[in-house]
Amino acid sequence: MNKSKKMLLYGAAGYTGKIIAARAKELNLDFEIAGREADKIKDLAAELNVRYHVFTVGDGEAWRLALRDKKVLINAAGPFQHTAKQAIDACLRAGVHYLDISAELETYQLAESLDNEAKDAGIQLISGAGLFLSYDALVVHLAKQVSQPISLKAGFRHFGGFSRGSVLSSKNIADLGSLIRKDSVLIQGDNQDSKVFAFGTEDVECMPTALGGVILSYKSTGIPNIEEYFSLKLPATQLTDLNRAHLPDGPTEAERAAGRNGISAEVTGKDAKVVKAYIDAPSGYNLTPLSVVAVVNRILNDDYKTGYQSPGSAYGESIIGDIPDTHLHTIQS
Repeated sequence: MNKSKKMLLYGAAGYTGKIIAARAKELNLDFEIAGREADKIKDLAAELNVRYHVFTVGDGEAWRLALRDKKVLINAAGPFQHTAKQAIDACLRAGVHYLDISAELETYQLAESLDNEAKDAGIQLISGAGLFLSYDALVVHLAKQVSQPISLKAGFRHFGGFSRGSVLSSKNIADLGSLIRKDSVLIQGDNQDSKVFAFGTEDVECMPTALGGVILSYKSTGIPNIEEYFSLKLPATQLTDLNRAHLPDGPTEAERAAGRNGISAEVTGKDAKVVKAYIDAPSGYNLTPLSVVAVVNRILNDDYKTGYQSPGSAYGESIIGDIPDTHLHTIQS
């Protein structure tokens, strides 16, 4: 067992990376930061009073040195199609647990494909340990309320705008089309109709969008039919210029604090019983750091399962209680 109690945060100087670093500092975790932009990483390290590493994601020797005395890595450097493979491979070689905050289904499938390698390395491998932490926990909670869950429909109400990295990642999500799971198989869905989901006193119309549940919640629960919906159009579908340099950094702290995220889900059992609940949570760029650092805390306290895991398969519904200001509410049918 790795006795280290130290975390490495890669992509720390990015928009979300900085918020994750601030959360880790707030909790007095023992951590170091890393990234490819020397000036930004050095400045942030000085501000946080932590050690730092500067290297590109493809530098295997630099990964070896940076991970040498670490127990867990958070990869916050998106788009993750360009960073997840290299970072996961480095963790497999080093025997270091891997987390990222990806919303890209391809990285979930990558993690899924490396289950045996992760078991052999004795590490837990979770792609999607940010926004989808409470989402997946909600689905696990509902799946327990019916005898044989056969269908999941989930709606995501997003608040707080989008960071530069999220805009670029959304291009990868949009390119997947309306991916759903039907009879346990991933297929392109032909339903383009919106669906209204309840979030307490507010009903929100959401559009079909491939999100995390078709991979993560299937791993957690085995529900064979999954459809997902999102409250906004993906930003990449509305922008003609996706040059990183031309995109805004992300919402201000005040803008993030001005609203809430929500995840609403309904699970149907084989006997046609339907159960519904929703999560009320901080807005996206506040929720992500709270979520992924909650998982880090579990790992640093030796609470993990080796191999590829989803948030729900690793921690079930109990992880919701680890995320500040995040609440599960039952919806009466």
